[in-house]
Amino acid sequence: MNWKFSCETTEEVPLPPEYSFPRAFNYLNSESNSFYILENEHGYIQCAGSKHECTVELREINQDGTFKHYVFFSRTGSDDPVNIKMSNGDVHRQRKHCFGFLKAAKLFTCFHEGSKWPSEIGREDITFQF
Repeated sequence: MNWKFSCETTEEVPLPPEYSFPRAFNYLNSESNSFYILENEHGYIQCAGSKHECTVELREINQDGTFKHYVFFSRTGSDDPVNIKMSNGDVHRQRKHCFGFLKAAKLFTCFHEGSKWPSEIGREDITFQF
């Protein structure tokens, strides 16, 4: 599988095991490096925000070119509105969609390794927004 890992400031970030997702996300900040994307030919996972508060989305692309787009959420989180700061504006989500950088890194690791998502995290289909 062909992988590309990039962020707002760097077009080619080294992939694990050379570099780890937690190490990369330690540099996530809302002013100048507010997103990371890990992509392959079947879709991508992206996070946006800061190391203390970010949202994570997943796009799965089908062979016919159609796709499903999801936002991850904490099963114990609230529906309270939150604005996640990014260098080019805010992303409007709910508190349940907010994670710290270590949880975001875990989701990127699952995507990269093809392993199961953590049971305490769900995926909400937001394809209709696109």
